[in-house]
Amino acid sequence: MKKLIFISLIAVSLFTVSCQKDPGGNADMQTIDFTVQSSQWLEYGTPGTAGYGFAVDLAMPEITDHVLQYGMATLYMKSGDSWLPVPIYFYNSTYQGGFIYVMKRGLFSIEYYESDHLTEQPATQIFRLVIVQPV
Repeated sequence: MKKLIFISLIAVSLFTVSCQKDPGGNADMQTIDFTVQSSQWLEYGTPGTAGYGFAVDLAMPEITDHVLQYGMATLYMKSGDSWLPVPIYFYNSTYQGGFIYVMKRGLFSIEYYESDHLTEQPATQIFRLVIVQPV
């Protein structure tokens, strides 16, 4: 009986210790809305070949080493009254395409491509970048 009580006490104490929550969890969140004009999209690659598309590189000093190492950044694209998360892919009867993004310290790049390698220059787009970093 003493063994059963002892084992029960050990199990309860282990469970109690393992279920304690960390008191941390504070973070700063920053939202940046911006518009990429149709004329800002730069062509890359050769039309008709793999890798052909359009991209825009944006100076974004808010993307710091701290954000890259400990935080996160998420991009959204405006569609009507809604915000769609990027990467976003769409499908057409003859091709598929989409927007993706890449970031590094101080720079945020958005790319657009179509699978038929005949990508048309994107129209003006409104984006929202949400940056979350622990404090």
